[in-house]
Order: sequence, then C-alpha cells, then structure tokens
Amino acid sequence: MSKIIGAVEIGTSKAKALVGEVTENGSLSIVGMASRPNEGMRKGEIVNFRKAADAVHASLEEAEKMSGTTVDSVYLAQTGTHLRGEMLSGSASVSSSDNRVSASDLTRASKEAKHRQQEEGRSYVNHIRTPILLDGNPVEDPVGMIGKKIDLSYWTVYGNDQAIRQALHVITNYAGLEVTDLILSSIASSTMMAGPDLRRAGALVIDLGAGVTDLSLYRQGFVAYTGVVPVGGDHVTGDLSMGLRVLEPYAEKLKIEHGKASPDPSDANEDVWIIGNKTIGDRSIPRKAISDVIHVRIVELFEIISKELGDLLDPDELKGGILLTGGGSKLPGIENVASKVLGMPVRKATFAPGIDPQLATPENATVLGLLHYGLEDHGRPIGEKEDEARRGFFSKLAGMVGIS
Repeated sequence: MSKIIGAVEIGTSKAKALVGEVTENGSLSIVGMASRPNEGMRKGEIVNFRKAADAVHASLEEAEKMSGTTVDSVYLAQTGTHLRGEMLSGSASVSSSDNRVSASDLTRASKEAKHRQQEEGRSYVNHIRTPILLDGNPVEDPVGMIGKKIDLSYWTVYGNDQAIRQALHVITNYAGLEVTDLILSSIASSTMMAGPDLRRAGALVIDLGAGVTDLSLYRQGFVAYTGVVPVGGDHVTGDLSMGLRVLEPYAEKLKIEHGKASPDPSDANEDVWIIGNKTIGDRSIPRKAISDVIHVRIVELFEIISKELGDLLDPDELKGGILLTGGGSKLPGIENVASKVLGMPVRKATFAPGIDPQLATPENATVLGLLHYGLEDHGRPIGEKEDEARRGFFSKLAGMVGIS
C-alpha cells in the first residue's frame, strides 16, 4: 500500500508545499507542489504570523488539489539565525563479561552525549550522530562486536523556543496538520544535492536563500557542522536598490535579468533599462554598475562563511567538493567568486536524474530534499531503533545521517 507524505518550507521569499507518494517498493512520486509569495518572514524567521500562515495554507491547498489527495502530516524545514550547533560526546564501557557490545551499551553512551540541558528559552532541534568509535576505531554498528569502550558524538542543533513554536504553530494550529519531523533546511537541501558518495568523501553544501544562507558540512558521510549566515539574495536586492537608487521590485528585476557575481569586461559600455519600455520614468543603468554592487555583497558573504568554518575548510577532508544550491546560486559566475574567497574549487550542485525539470531548480532543493531524504535508509544502530516506532516513518528513514 502506498503512503502519502507532505513537506513544507516556510521560506523568506516563498512558502512551498510538496505532496509525494511513497510506493510499496520504496520509490517516490511527487504528485503535487505549489508555492506562494511569503511576506511574513525575515532572515528565515516569522515576523508576521498571519501572512506566513496564509502563504503556507494557500500552498498546501493548491498542492493537495494538484495531487488529488490530502495529507495529515508534513515534514517541516527549519532555518533561521536563532539556530546554533555544538558537538556533544558520550561514552560507555562494555558491560558484558565477554566484552561483547550490547544495544544497552550504545544506549548508555547516547544518553550521556544528550544529557546536557539547554538554557531556558532554547530547545534541541536535532541530534545528528557522527561516527561511532569502538576502542577508538570507527564502526557502523558495534552491537555484537568485541571491545571495551564505546564513544559517540552528536552535532547537536538547538534554537529559540518561540521561533520553533511559531513555525510549528503554522502547521499544527493554522493548517490543522501534524508535523512528522522538524528537519534543518541545510540537511534537507544537502541530502538532495550531495549524494552518499560525496558525503562520504567529505562535502560542503551552501544553500543561498533569499533571507539566509544555510551551510552543511559532511565528513565520512556524517554531518560535522551546520550553520546559518544572515545574508541572502534579498540583501543583494537591497544593495542594488540603495546603490542604484531604484525601487526594490526593479532592483530584483535587474538582479535576475542582468546581474552577475563579478564585473564582466564585456559589459563595460553596455546599459540596461530599469523598466524596459523606455517610456517616461524609465532610465538606463550601466550593466557594469549592477555587477559591481552585487560583487561586493557576494564577496562579503563568502568571507563570512570562510571565517565561520575556519579550519573545517580543509581540501583533504572535503574531497567531495563545495557545492552551491538555492536560488542565489543561479547568479552567473558566483562559483568563481566563491572559489577565490574560499580557496577551493566550487561548483553549482546538480540534481540526480529522474526529477521533473520543472521541479529540479536550485530554489527547490530544500523542499524536495525533505521528501527524498527519507528514501535513503541506511539504518541506525540497534540501540537507537526503539525511537523508530515512537517517532514514525520519517525518523525511521532518517538514519542515513544519524538523526534521532
């Protein structure tokens, strides 16, 4: 019997809803998708609940109408500058007399790692497991193996209670649906754009959204770092509006139609028109001026990323490369600017074959990733599997990066 699942991204520029059908053989068909402009968000966080909720509700209704079915619960993407991450570690001595690891040994190590209480007003969003060590050696599942000590760590992400509740409230109270799981936007998009081989080789996925830029860095197939930088495409539009003295809608149009991440010598003597009809009120602007303004902001963005990641930007640990996705990645030449600033080769991420070309656009990486994330079931250690029944379908499949 097939299962209908839904995904929602409450983005800074748009709210997106997607309906998928998972068949008995484990394949996923996307049967409905819609988006609506969202004026209720700033930098990935809700600032006008009613506008954000209306945008989500409208997109959900249209996606369900397109699919000819309804969803009872959704997987919800979570981003915003309120999110923080840290590495938490735990260990346990093997308790059996013959030194054979049991599920309870793994559970004790896991509980120790997660034992730390968050400060008031903040809650954990995800515990993302890193490789398990048995006597200092990495193993996929130590249960049944011989050893003396288990060590494991979690990249643990936590955020502001109010911001998290606001996003959940949009779905549970306003739309009348349940949230099956709350997943970091960076994890969702990187799951979509960086396959298992790239993640095992080590990869950094940079998702350039409208309000924020999400980061997800993998080592040995596991998440080693996530982050949210409070700079996105809307900031570029704002710079153009101020620098060129044009209204923001025209600045956005200039960015999309004529913008480049760095000045192009061939544009030096070429002008473009703001509105495009050359009527009264319209005026021309040097194409080079547009790229000059954009270049400054893009360089600043990747300088912030470079500073935030520091020693994590190690070519020997990132053999899968640095990949750009999100709507901002469509800017011509942005990968070249990123490469110069980050000091490593950078490329634009591409979708795996088989996705409808109308859906396979960089700005859809997160919402598509929410569903495709669940198709790669690499399994979790036995000691964690009791959570599967408690937390449902999505959590069961989320083991490929160790989320619990």
